Amino acid sequence: MMFKLAPLALALIALTSLQPAFAEDAHAEAAHAAPAPSVNAAGGYGEVIPAEAKSDALGAALGRLDAEHSSVDGVFSGRVGKVCQKQGCWMQLLDGEQSARVMTQHKFALPKDFSGNAVVSGKLERIELSEKEAKHMAEDQGQSFDPAASRVEYRIQALGVAGLN
Repeated sequence: MMFKLAPLALALIALTSLQPAFAEDAHAEAAHAAPAPSVNAAGGYGEVIPAEAKSDALGAALGRLDAEHSSVDGVFSGRVGKVCQKQGCWMQLLDGEQSARVMTQHKFALPKDFSGNAVVSGKLERIELSEKEAKHMAEDQGQSFDPAASRVEYRIQALGVAGLN
């Protein structure tokens, strides 16, 4: 009788050891959901951008990106374009005809109706999107994916975002 119970006991031990793995997967999935927009102490989102921080117009900062400088850290100013309507996890920062996608990395969320002029602190970089990511971004913007379109994009990995009055 003891030998018949051993396989059952081993099966129960195996099942209970899998439970934490399932719980971790569920937790990891929940970690991708952006938090609800919440205003920081200075009225912005994410980290506070000090009032005395010098900002560069987005277009001027994009002009500094080249083969030697593939990224620029700083505070960038422009006009808010589109905002992610699913989670508020990205927005476009515009300066004339130039633009950069501001990514919150799901550390904070922006209001879906965020508009006007803004400053963004973070790292500006030139990246090439994979086909999968380009399709996802086109879908998020309500556009159809064009495989022939350029997949080069300028992004700001944002630490903080603040609207300007």
